Amino acid sequence: MATLIESRPADAGTSVAPSGRLDSLTGLRWWAALLVFGEHAGKLALSTAPGSDDPSLLDRFLHAVFGTGFVGVSCFFILSGFVLAWSRQPGDTARRFWQRRFAKIYPVFFVTTLLAIVWIASSTGALPGWQLILTHLFLLQSWVPDQSVSYGLNPVAWSLGCEAFFYFCFPALYAAMAKARTLTLRWVAAGCVAAAFVLPYLAGRVFTLKAPSAGEAISTESIGGPFMYWFVYVFPVMRLAEFVCGIALACLVRRAAWRGPGVPVSIVLSVVAIWLGTYLPEVLQRVAVTFVPFALLIAALAQADVAGRWSPLRSRFMVFLGEISFALYMVQLIFIVWTGVHLRDWLHDLGLLPSPAAAAPMWLGLTAFLLYLVVCAFFAWVLYTYVEKPMMRVLRPRSGRPAGA
Repeated sequence: MATLIESRPADAGTSVAPSGRLDSLTGLRWWAALLVFGEHAGKLALSTAPGSDDPSLLDRFLHAVFGTGFVGVSCFFILSGFVLAWSRQPGDTARRFWQRRFAKIYPVFFVTTLLAIVWIASSTGALPGWQLILTHLFLLQSWVPDQSVSYGLNPVAWSLGCEAFFYFCFPALYAAMAKARTLTLRWVAAGCVAAAFVLPYLAGRVFTLKAPSAGEAISTESIGGPFMYWFVYVFPVMRLAEFVCGIALACLVRRAAWRGPGVPVSIVLSVVAIWLGTYLPEVLQRVAVTFVPFALLIAALAQADVAGRWSPLRSRFMVFLGEISFALYMVQLIFIVWTGVHLRDWLHDLGLLPSPAAAAPMWLGLTAFLLYLVVCAFFAWVLYTYVEKPMMRVLRPRSGRPAGA
């Protein structure tokens, strides 16, 4: 989830020589984060009475747009592999790479983890267990097939557990793929896509732990039970395919060996895939259905930036939103859940709802959704400005030229 993306590729002797930065990929990060935000904020369902099986028109619309918003994480994983491979510089070392990644990711993660601890303590009257806290601080939560651990503090941080594993593997993965033949890279990308479709099917045939556990944060019955849910969606090794595909795409684009649709077609394919996912089995919704469209979109946006062609995500405002997207991703669920449990009572006290159990007018539900987005974006800007950027300057490697921001 890099913030600023250098467009100068490594191995220039066998690569294209683009100028400028891949700003469109920074802008894309905002839309990926927005998908995740929309999924969480949409579950407030303010314009539908609590317990009702008949959602309002607004809530049906939000579900159609953001119901599979978790696919934004898949976009992040592919994008992460692409960006890191694209910005890799000759002579960079694994230690310097890991230090830069720590400087970029960990400060915001640490601050939002503290916020999550305060949130849980204020809600339950007790601090989380130290074992849970340490598991999260060491980014090991996504290795545990138990939602009380993987989602135990700030639930969205499970993806950083996967990213930490990706970063650990990246120097070796990149070293292998940078030297690979173009045909090999194409087979690697195709194999990663195939894995997203085949492995969940094989896992469903092998694993028999299907009974949902009590107190699940997210119901797993429709995906085959808690173990299948963890294996398909949370397990870092399973999600490595998206990251590896991103690396392969970057190497292909850098060699001018990528052939794919342009930006408009890729955007349409991505939108259709997100919409189509709501009608497919959940085991395919999480990764498989959007894997190819997202990969095509990322490659198309990179090529557009390299060639100076049209892109809707390259404006200064879109780049700014992309820069705060990581902080938005990390803070949004804490704020939504922390305030959401009291939202109907507050609206009732203000005279906007006849009772906390009443359905709000659709205008009020839409206003609340948009206000949540604005407030979360403001908090994200604060984290980006006063935590992320300063700590990157403090913690990044001191000597030598950094290999990408």
